[in-house]
Amino acid sequence: MTVRAGQVLATLDSLAVGDAQLAYRQAAASQQVAAADFDRTRKLADEEIVPRRDLIRATGDLEKANAELRTAREKLRLLGATPATGEVAAVMAVRSPIAGEIVQKNASIGEQASSTEPMFTVADLSTVWIEANLSEELVSRVRAGASATAEVGALPGERFTGRVDYVAGALDPETRTGVARIVVANPQRRLKPEMFATVHIATGQQVPSVLSVPDAAVVLLQGQSTVFVALKNGYQPRPVQTGQRLNGRVVVTSGVSAGERVVVAGAYALKARLLKSQIGEE
Repeated sequence: MTVRAGQVLATLDSLAVGDAQLAYRQAAASQQVAAADFDRTRKLADEEIVPRRDLIRATGDLEKANAELRTAREKLRLLGATPATGEVAAVMAVRSPIAGEIVQKNASIGEQASSTEPMFTVADLSTVWIEANLSEELVSRVRAGASATAEVGALPGERFTGRVDYVAGALDPETRTGVARIVVANPQRRLKPEMFATVHIATGQQVPSVLSVPDAAVVLLQGQSTVFVALKNGYQPRPVQTGQRLNGRVVVTSGVSAGERVVVAGAYALKARLLKSQIGEE
């Protein structure tokens, strides 16, 4: 649902608002009395009918009444209410602070509202943030302002362009990765919150090509990282040297060549069969 800035999303019955409305009424009445007393005393003081100290007293009373009225009005504002012109109603409106879309709604009719839980979540999806997890090596090469493109699995064939506006100054101690935030225009609202994306960021540096295989293709065989290479007449276990792991893939620095096919889904089954055959021979 699309909403405007300031649009009423819900109304709440609130004892706090009712008390604040009554306090405002009382402050407004006191201010009117103090203002009338000040005007009368000033005229009498000008005609020297009353002493100047009475005018000083009336001035102080008016200033105090004005301050109490401002305080009562500010309390109403903080509660999201405005001074009632008719009968005092203990009702407050919940308004959207921005124009956007309601992406989450926790409020229900008749339910008691909580001050610790949001009733609505409103987001402006005309521009979205994509957070990319970068390895230690990449964090040092990515700069704010760099151009970037993103591809989303849910929208095959589409590419979205944006710019990096923030790069984390520290790494996550558990994943050893840093976050880069990319701002992407989303006028058609094609990108949705929580989608997964693959991001390409321009670093202005030549990156050497590397060979990588899916994580599941690498198994540990007799203490050595191994992949099973598909041949015409079967599968050959091939010891490999591995490098960096990122996004479900692992870099292979030696042991296989580009173009060779490796087993992914059945790698552990082939390992088990190979070990079983070796035990049988012994």
